[in-house]
Amino acid sequence: MKKDLTMSAIDRQNILNNKVALEGIQEYIGVSGMFFKKEYRFTKSQVSDFYGIDISTIERYLSSNEEELKHNGYENLKGKSLKDFKEEFG
Repeated sequence: MKKDLTMSAIDRQNILNNKVALEGIQEYIGVSGMFFKKEYRFTKSQVSDFYGIDISTIERYLSSNEEELKHNGYENLKGKSLKDFKEEFG
């Protein structure tokens, strides 16, 4: 049975909690995140390129869905975390 992930926060959460599913999705779509502090990370630029949309569109989505995204691990790296990320990935 196919699930409509746009309609169910619970189904989205179930996928995000499944590391095997996430790795399979990354392999299938040909996009791999940067593994940083025990989680895959993506830059806004990477997401923008993948979806073919402007970064301003991503920022609107981040703003309008902030609570769910933060609950699912979204983090705007700043300070020491940003410095460590840049040192590791350039």
